[in-house]
Formats: sequence, C-alpha cells, structure tokens
Amino acid sequence: MGHRLDRRLLLALGLGASLAACGSAPRATERPPSDLASSAPAAPSPSAAAAPASQAPELVGETPAIAVRAVDDTAGRPIGQALVGLATRYLGAPYRAFSLDKGPAERLRLDLTGFDCLLFVEQLLGLVNSRAVHTQTEAVNQFVDHVRRLRYDGGKVDFCHRHHYFSRWAEAAERAGYLVNLTPYLPGAVTRPLKLNWMSTHPDSYAPMRNPANRDCITALEQGLSVGQSYLPLAQLPAALPSLRDGDLFALVTRLKGLDVTHVGLVRVEGDRVAAIHAAPGRGVMLSEDLARYAAGVPDVIGVTVLRPMPNPDGKPGS
Repeated sequence: MGHRLDRRLLLALGLGASLAACGSAPRATERPPSDLASSAPAAPSPSAAAAPASQAPELVGETPAIAVRAVDDTAGRPIGQALVGLATRYLGAPYRAFSLDKGPAERLRLDLTGFDCLLFVEQLLGLVNSRAVHTQTEAVNQFVDHVRRLRYDGGKVDFCHRHHYFSRWAEAAERAGYLVNLTPYLPGAVTRPLKLNWMSTHPDSYAPMRNPANRDCITALEQGLSVGQSYLPLAQLPAALPSLRDGDLFALVTRLKGLDVTHVGLVRVEGDRVAAIHAAPGRGVMLSEDLARYAAGVPDVIGVTVLRPMPNPDGKPGS
C-alpha cells in the first residue's frame, strides 16, 4: 500500500468520524538474532518439499477448547481491546522456539498453550477475527482459516510459502485487510532499503533447511529479495507513543545484516504509559511496563515499526 490516505487508513488513525457523516505484523527473530525469520515472497520452486494437501491441521493439546472460549469472550469487543484482553489472559504462558519445525513435513500447527513472539501475535489476530460463528466447530474452523491466511503466502501450507520475515508477513496481512502499517505516518519515521537474506546465509539455524529442496527454495526466493522498511528510530519513539492504541502491533527493527526485525508484540495503553505484552525467550508471555525503555534495552535494535489491527472476519481485503 502506498502513502495515500484511503478509508482504511483514516479509520485506523481514528479519523473516520468525518467520513461517517458523509455516509460512510527468524520466524528469524528472538534468539541470536531472534525467533522471527522473516518471510519469503510468492511462489517457491517446484522442488520445494510440501506437506500433502489433505493433511489436517494440528491443534495442540487444549487449543480447540481455548480457541472456543477466546472467540466467545471477545466477540462483542473492539478488536484492539479484544487483543489486549486475550494477551493479558496468556501472561505466564511458556515460550516455545521453532515449534513449527517439529515434524518432517510442514503442517498447519496451532498451539494456544505456548508461543514464540510471532505465533503469539499471529494466533491472537486469528482469534479476534473469528467472530461471526454459530457453533464451536465453526469458531475453531474460522480460527484455523485465519491463521492459515496469515502464516502462508496464498494459504498454501509448505515451508517455502511460510512468511518467515516479519516485513513480508506484515505486507501480506495488510494486503489481506488484517492490518494497517501506521509507521510511515508517525512523526519522525524514516525508511531504509533492506535486503533480506538471513535464512539463506544462516541455513544451519533452521532444521527444515537441512532438506536440500527447502534450502534451494529459500536461497532462490532470497535472491534479490528486498523491502523498503519504515521505522521509528529509538530517539523518535517517545514522541509517537501518544498515537498508539490498545492492540497495536510493534516490531523491533534490527541493525543485523539481512534481517528486518528481531521481536514483535502487542501494545497495551495504561493511562499515559505504553506497555508491551509479548512472548520472550526464557520468560514466556510477559508484560514490559514501558515499551520505549524495553525496546532501547534490546541488543542491536535501532527502532520500532507499528501496525494497527483492523476487523477482518471474512479474511478478505476491504471486509
């Protein structure tokens, strides 16, 4: 999306009232460097190893029951409040690194009992959009479908279609109508050109990259893969904090070569204070009382990207 102020952006920025009168986020981050690896673009090579199309999603443990309760409890709340309410509920849940890479083949895996930083945000975003349901089965199915759309390019479940880089994940989520990237419109924001190649230059960090087909696919995808990444430098973040709202997504931008961000989480606004709820290595889901102070204390972080969630129960742009 360009910098044109369209209707979705006006609503995200809280400027929609005037329109109403007219009829109107490696999986390469978080360990050195982190648990988000930022994603790949569109079509993988034909040699990429893919899970069978008929393979059912894997819902870990009590995840279906947890999902049903979450959908019931958030259905009538604004999306930002719903996200913060759910995030607070999971405080203390364990951190689980590389949980998507456990099996020999890629599978749509959903786990509401433990998280890495991106899976925490991604699954909560899926839950709060699973609203127009009449049965428990429908609630779970919608949750599964939203996560599939958010996690995989075109919804195709295989390693090379997984969005490994946060920038690509966020771009796809914005195109699909789940998010609006506020960063370019916040005071003090800058943009940098960035080549994304962390995974192909660090293949030993990812178990699926031991598969030659996966390694070749990711290497091919990262040839010439670059983004224009907007972010708020750390020195500019305090001035932008009053513009943030409950449920906004934040991502910590890194100086590490070939990587875009190293951590993501959700914003919680507490009076004049802007806090962070996030899944952190060694700590699990936790609350950091001061987002700016927390970001400034993370090694190699140079700034923050901010995205605002938008209601999207149909999983389609403009819904």
